[in-house]
Order: sequence, then C-alpha cells, then structure tokens
Amino acid sequence: MLTRRSFIIRAAGATAATAAAAYVSTGTTLAAPRSPAAGAGLRTFIDGAAIDQAKVVEWERRRLSVAAARLRKDYVGLLAGELDSLLTRFAVTVDDVPAARSALSRARAIIGPDGLRELLAAELAASETGTRATLAASGGRWVVAVVEIASDRGSAEGFADWFDRARVTDARAVWTDACPDHYIIATLPDGRQEVIEVTGGAVLASRFLVDYTDTARVMVPADPAYPVTVAGTASLDDGELIGGVCHQFRDEPGGGFRSQLKVAFPAAVPGLYIAEHQWHLATEFGNWIGAYLR
Repeated sequence: MLTRRSFIIRAAGATAATAAAAYVSTGTTLAAPRSPAAGAGLRTFIDGAAIDQAKVVEWERRRLSVAAARLRKDYVGLLAGELDSLLTRFAVTVDDVPAARSALSRARAIIGPDGLRELLAAELAASETGTRATLAASGGRWVVAVVEIASDRGSAEGFADWFDRARVTDARAVWTDACPDHYIIATLPDGRQEVIEVTGGAVLASRFLVDYTDTARVMVPADPAYPVTVAGTASLDDGELIGGVCHQFRDEPGGGFRSQLKVAFPAAVPGLYIAEHQWHLATEFGNWIGAYLR
C-alpha cells in the first residue's frame, strides 16, 4: 500500500536518481573521494599475506553493485539513473569507483534514514533472528576476523583521535561512505553507535549497537605490541552481546603507522563470513585512513 510517507520517501529517491545519474553517466566525480586504488602508501595484509590494493578496490566495486541492487529492489524505476548505471555496467573499472561511490552516497543521503529503515525492515528482523540462533549455537565462543593496514604517513595517535572525533561529532558521511555495505552509522545521544550494515559474507543487513566505553566485556585479546587501542562491544537492543572490536595502532620506526583491526563474531558463523569481513575491514579502514591522511 502506498502511504503518504512511502510516496515522499520514494519521490526523494527519484530526485536522487535524477541528480546523480547525470554525473555517473558522464564520468564526472563532483569532488568524489579519491580512489584507494591509487591508495598511495597503504599496504594491506590478510592472514599475514600482502594484498594488492587493486584487489581491495575490486571488492569495493563488487559491493557497490550489490548495494545498488539492494536499494533498487524497493525503488524500481525511481533510482533508475544512478543505480541502473551500476547494475547494467557490471564491469565497472577501478577508475569509475569514486563516481559510483558518490552516486550511492547521494542516493542514501536523499532517501534518508527513515527510508532506509523502511527498505531494510524485513531484512533486519530476519537477521536478528539468525543472529540469536547463531549465538545459541556458539556456546559463548568467538571467532575473530583480522586485517592489518600499514600507512607510510600519519601516526597511530593521530588516526585514533580522528576516528574518535568522527564518532563524537556524528560525522555520518565519513562513516557510511567508507564501505558500500554501510547503510546507517549514527552516534546516539548516549554515545553508542547505531550500525545498520551488511557484515562479512552475510546476505542480509543487520542492526546493532557499538559501545566504545564497554571495554570490560571485549572478548578480543589486545596485542601489547600495538599501544593505541580503540575497543568496544556490539549488542542488540536488549543488551545481548553479539560481538566486539579491538582495533590497535602503532607508529612505525621509518614513519607512518600500522593498524591491526580485529572484529569478533559468534563462533558458529561460516568461515566464508569471516573471510569476507576481512575484505570489508580492508575497504572501510583503507578509506578511513585515506580520509584521515587528506
């Protein structure tokens, strides 16, 4: 049933499509973020092995198409301009990623939080049920996705301060634009972050709350070789713990800094889930570090 609210939300989506399609189709980036393919000075390590930065960009390119498809399933014909350009031009080149990222960002922003919640409501309900089942099957055990990123510029304290300032000031574009699988990341009045995203190899969006003050319950062990730490827990609305993060940083002797990024999931999640979340981490933190360095 088309309610007044749905009509307004969908009309906003149509406006987003009209505005963004013009520059996606022409290749104009309109001050879009720089492509991390140029990723200058960043080195990413997954399972201890160095990863070509172009592969990180390729993962983001693929997820841009997936995110476009997710938005479009409820806005057929209304986001046709920019989203069809992503879906029908599946072989997006690395140089197109900044323009595609900007188009997706603008669509999310104009649809707005209420529209995104309406779009994802069924997914969020289903994923919460799945999360609770996975927690029960895990028996209090956890498995951790780990990625390392080294930058030849910046500092451990400098990035951690930038990261915390973005959270405190509720810089939503900074948070959501870092990965196509981010839909809403917002700082609540009590300081926690509300996150709606597709994590790892999940096929459904999920919603959880991250508390960076709840360090006592973090289940990810800290590495003493990384003295700067940003850690917290992830929970459902009722407080049930579903995971945690322990992101650590250290300055490098020759300049720059190194990040060790760790996210804990219930142990019963499939291995593919963890492997895919490593690429998620590589993408979002690569983009955040790039934003910090700019």
